[in-house]
Amino acid sequence: MIKLLFVEDDDNYAYAIQGGLELFDVYDIRRAINGIEAFEIYNNFCPDVVVSDVEMPELDGYDLARAIRAKDENVIILLATGLTSPKDLRKGYKLDIDEYVKKPYIADELHDRIQAILKRLSKVNKSNASANKENENIVFVGGYVMDTLSQTLSFDDMMVQKLTPRETDILLFLHKNQNCLVARTDILQRFWKNDDPEFASRSLDVFISKLRKYLSHDTLIKIENIRGKGLKLVVG
Repeated sequence: MIKLLFVEDDDNYAYAIQGGLELFDVYDIRRAINGIEAFEIYNNFCPDVVVSDVEMPELDGYDLARAIRAKDENVIILLATGLTSPKDLRKGYKLDIDEYVKKPYIADELHDRIQAILKRLSKVNKSNASANKENENIVFVGGYVMDTLSQTLSFDDMMVQKLTPRETDILLFLHKNQNCLVARTDILQRFWKNDDPEFASRSLDVFISKLRKYLSHDTLIKIENIRGKGLKLVVG
């Protein structure tokens, strides 16, 4: 599923567009009615795509795009607007948005634009993956370099820890969801599927404690425990 943050303050228009997108059965959609609410949802939802109106109360689409880009260079951002002067369009492209969609639009048009961007990025990623195949086992976690093949964790070109297979898998899973909340139940189900729940929970706590110690050389890295919800690997 494609995680999509849809920002639109017109209820009737939003209902029509969101309903149309849901018919494609490929989107997990969260909606916000202004930029401030959208940024809060973005921080917890970690969407793949953001589609935002430009003219909104409290925080407009340009400011929202600026705030998101400061945290994430990869999320796809489309701005929806009726403003089509070169000056207006340049303002968005200078913020490194991916595309504009002119209002009013229909769900089918928005879907086609999103799919076109994803297809283009997929080709680029495949090309980059082919060129960097020899480095596919190297993962950067803040200032650390994790080699998933040798299961080592290095900092400043020095190996600081030899990891166990499960330590490697847990850290890699948290890294793939970096700065996003990961439900504790998802981690337990993935790595302790058939174990006693109480034992699994205690074991997870031990692993997280060890990972925190291993990552302590970089003060910009934290593994946060969000009580009652899950864990978040915060970098930067």
